[in-house]
Amino acid sequence: MSKISIRDLWIILAGYLATMHVGKLSAVIPILQQDLGLSFTQAGFSLSLVQGAGMLFALCIGAFSEKVGLKRCMILALIILGLSSIAGLWIQHATALYFFRFTEGIGFLTISLCAPAILKRISRPETLNFKMGLWSSYMGVGVGLAVFSIPVLLEYLNWQNIWAILGSLYLIIAGIIKRYLRIDSMAFASNTIPQPVPSNTSFWQIVKVTLTHPPILCLAIIFACYTSQWITVTGFLPSMYVEHGIDLKVAGVLVSIVVLANLGGTFGAGMLLQRGWKSKTLFSTGFTAMLCSSFMAFAASSWLMFELQFISAVLFSLIGGIIPTTVFAITLQHAPRANAAAASVGLVLQLSACAQFSVPPLSAALVSTTQNWAYIAAVTASLSILGILMTLLLFKRYAQ
Repeated sequence: MSKISIRDLWIILAGYLATMHVGKLSAVIPILQQDLGLSFTQAGFSLSLVQGAGMLFALCIGAFSEKVGLKRCMILALIILGLSSIAGLWIQHATALYFFRFTEGIGFLTISLCAPAILKRISRPETLNFKMGLWSSYMGVGVGLAVFSIPVLLEYLNWQNIWAILGSLYLIIAGIIKRYLRIDSMAFASNTIPQPVPSNTSFWQIVKVTLTHPPILCLAIIFACYTSQWITVTGFLPSMYVEHGIDLKVAGVLVSIVVLANLGGTFGAGMLLQRGWKSKTLFSTGFTAMLCSSFMAFAASSWLMFELQFISAVLFSLIGGIIPTTVFAITLQHAPRANAAAASVGLVLQLSACAQFSVPPLSAALVSTTQNWAYIAAVTASLSILGILMTLLLFKRYAQ
């Protein structure tokens, strides 16, 4: 029996395309600064607005989608993304850009919440881990597609037309999912959460039961420990490389390799889980590798040859990539109720968004104050140790 169906691929493709919204702005920031008169700070703010939706609404949108219907919310999210992207044709000032970036963030967030829950509903338990491995690569694949394809398309089209084409693709995917996706009759994976599902569960009951469920809180902290240090390391590597005399273009290529290495970890984790590897082992391995490799990449930069520093950064991203796949897979297993799966993912993403918003600027402040890149390693070491401690707590008290 095939591990993945056409129905699964449409859901995963929707995630890949939605994540292109995270990367599509980066590729056109210099053009937007010229066309809309944006300062670099304003451009940076427009980038962060996608995460702003996650910081504010992830848990609530997850609970709402369980009440309204996962398929319905998935379609609505794709329509929001499509129309917001097509609206780029009429953006002429920063306020409009901010507004539509925020609405795109809501659409992207909703897809990030609904897609894993839908995959769980339509998957047999023995194939779920493999599919979670594919799904967990959505951020790297989507951002990579945007970063590599949009500069090429800009040779032939302006940014407004590119955004309109992307928007049209989202609307097409929404129509396909509406027509062909059936989840109500699928019951393969429902037996992986044994709790009964009250038919009259209210929105606030779903929120409460998720917020007070210790395993989900542990997983949210674990994921935040991973995402915040990964985005900090990959975000500051170019600056450190340039400071050490490496050409900016070369530094960009090197960091792209580091980012793409993460996909190997996300895909690999799905296969390892499928073969029976323990989640605890994957978490501990990932955080230990991130702790050691970040030390080699940053704290040892004054005496370690550059080639080994770069290999350490690649290993940081590659082995660390096993963490997100594992988080998504067992978050669905640890959800307090079957109808709280999306809300559980929402809480995980909301705490992660808060950490991604706060840790990079704090790290930058440390480096600016001390003029020492080793403090990046100190931050990542602290987060890795916290991740390991939360892993031990999760599997000691709440192992299933």
